[in-house]
Amino acid sequence: MLKGGYVNAFKKLEYTSTSWLGRSVSIFFEPGGDRRQRIALGKGVRVGNFSDLTVGLDNAIVLKDFTTLNTHCKIIGDVTIERYCLLSANIFISSGVHYATRYPHLLIRQQDERILSTAEGRQQHSKPVHIEEDVWIGFGVFIKQGITIGRGAVIGANAVVLKDVAPYEVVGGNPAKKIKDRLVFNPPANLDAGREEDRPYFYRGFKHMAVDDANPSGRMGIWALDEECTVAIPAVGLESIRINGFSISQQPIEVRILIDGFDMGVHAIREKTFEWHVRPADPAFASRKVNLFSFVTFVVPYERKEVFGINTIKLAQTI
Repeated sequence: MLKGGYVNAFKKLEYTSTSWLGRSVSIFFEPGGDRRQRIALGKGVRVGNFSDLTVGLDNAIVLKDFTTLNTHCKIIGDVTIERYCLLSANIFISSGVHYATRYPHLLIRQQDERILSTAEGRQQHSKPVHIEEDVWIGFGVFIKQGITIGRGAVIGANAVVLKDVAPYEVVGGNPAKKIKDRLVFNPPANLDAGREEDRPYFYRGFKHMAVDDANPSGRMGIWALDEECTVAIPAVGLESIRINGFSISQQPIEVRILIDGFDMGVHAIREKTFEWHVRPADPAFASRKVNLFSFVTFVVPYERKEVFGINTIKLAQTI
């Protein structure tokens, strides 16, 4: 797995039998870290030669399944890169920053030390970076702290990313600006896992590399892989949502559903196939800030992941 590289706390490194680290890769855990400190490499993750992964006392770097980093990539702090991402060489991503203007009469190193010597300074220092699934990042890209890059985005070579990137946007330049859309991200009211055109809206946590009818429903479906899986649908008001799916669990499963962060309650799976009708009931839901689309998130206990999947999701006024 590790070819002449360096890991200063190997017992803290989480990896699978198919994770791969190239030559002279450095993995560094700042000594004295708390229980949140972790570096996790999923199935099929490849970290290229001469790359660095570094976490502070309470940071986590998570590289999910089938994500690959080319040579000389440097990732520091709180960074999550979801499945199926492709990173070229010489990429720099950090959730932290140096301080040059807080106390400008001091050395930058002295400013860093003063700010990070306080609990408030440490708490505000790290702003997590989140890169969604199926993102392609070109050679020499810099990604600023606190950035979210939406699913399916493409970042051109040598771009300097200083603001969030929307799903399926193609951006480039310094600072990075939108060039075009890879596809127009517009979730339909009727999502079907059997339609290739609908797959981008199974946004996070699904098994995109094996969508088929080899499931208890006998219909095309997509498996949920994580404890939290998210689907993008049109912006929800007070419409009902009908969800059809399947399960291979021998025991009942309780799945909590959230829409845009609002709890829609727990829904049970007791048979090999299921149909849920979900309707927002919280009065605050209707008055929330409405975005261009809504996220439906399915939450299951860790030990129950990878046992259910979705065929269709339909949004309608009445069901």
